[in-house]
Amino acid sequence: MLFFDFETYKFDWLVVAIDPVEQKEFVIVNDRKRLEELYSRYKRDIWVGYNCRNYDQYILKGIMLGFDPKRINDWIIVKGRKGWEFSSMFNRITLYSYDCMNKFYSLKQLEGFMGNDVRETSVPFDIDRKLTEEELQQTVKYCTHDVEQTMEVFLRTKANFDAHVNLLKTFNLPLSNISKTQAQLS
Repeated sequence: MLFFDFETYKFDWLVVAIDPVEQKEFVIVNDRKRLEELYSRYKRDIWVGYNCRNYDQYILKGIMLGFDPKRINDWIIVKGRKGWEFSSMFNRITLYSYDCMNKFYSLKQLEGFMGNDVRETSVPFDIDRKLTEEELQQTVKYCTHDVEQTMEVFLRTKANFDAHVNLLKTFNLPLSNISKTQAQLS
């Protein structure tokens, strides 16, 4: 299992991924080759994120396909379109992702409910230049915090994940169905 989160800017992108079993943290900044290596290493694992069903999985797949992640970001965030509508080529990349998003609350709201530090990024997402080294480090820190908070949300809602997995096992469904919503799976 790998927990992950992407941050996307006009000229930069980064991902933070944490493997809690191996106790390894991966930080990849603007390096498609390293992202492909991470994917290859964990492609049979379940990737867990917060809102990854609607955002992060498409950024990951897009980068691996050679697309500009900012175009995908703007397609989803600015235009309000669905990630899968951007390109049918996304289907070429298998990703077993589980989204622990609560449809009623943002990750920041849940951080507050859990009594944790609510961190907002200090680096605006609309910067029209490459990020400075200091801005990149601040963004890595922010992104790492989001991944850690996603891990806590997952632990607090693990019963939902277990129910998801039990449905797959009970009806002998392929692991690719882990990415479906509870309603779709039911």
